[in-house]
Amino acid sequence: MKHTKLYCAIGLSSVLLFGCGSDDDKTVEPPVEPPVSPVTTIGINETETLSVSLQTIDAEKGSVALTLTGDGDKLVTDASGFNLIIMGYPKAGDTSVKYKLAWHQANHANCIEDAECALTVTESESGIYNLELGSVDWKDAVDNYRVAVEVKGEKAHLELAFFD
Repeated sequence: MKHTKLYCAIGLSSVLLFGCGSDDDKTVEPPVEPPVSPVTTIGINETETLSVSLQTIDAEKGSVALTLTGDGDKLVTDASGFNLIIMGYPKAGDTSVKYKLAWHQANHANCIEDAECALTVTESESGIYNLELGSVDWKDAVDNYRVAVEVKGEKAHLELAFFD
C-alpha cells in the first residue's frame, strides 16, 4: 500500500508539473519588413552624367540595342533625344578607295535637332533601348560598319561619338 500511495504521488506531481505549460504565452514576433532596395533607375532629365554601351548591332537592318546609364551607374529611363549614325565601309582592297580616300556610306537619324525623325526609339527594359532607322539601303560592296550615338537630356549631353 505504501508503494501505491508513493506511485500515485509521483504520478500526480509529474502530471501537475508537465501540465502547467500554457499555450497562452505565445511570443508574437513582429512581421519582418523587406529591405528597401536601392534605386537603380534615374530619369533622363534628372541625371547629370550619361554613358552608353552597345549591346547588339544589326547594321544591315539599321537597328542598334544599347544600355544607357547615368549618375551612380543607374539605368536611365524615358530617353528620346537620340542621334544615330551607322556608316558602312567596303572590304579593304582596290575598290575601297577612291581618290586615295576610303569611301563609305551612311544612314542617319537625328531626333535631337530634327522636328521629324526617322528613328524609332523603344525602351524594352529600364535603361535598355532599341533604336531602328526608318529605312536603310546599303550598297552591295558594304562589308563592315561603324556606329555613332549621341544622347541628350535636360542636364546631361553625351556628345556624338563612334563605338568600335
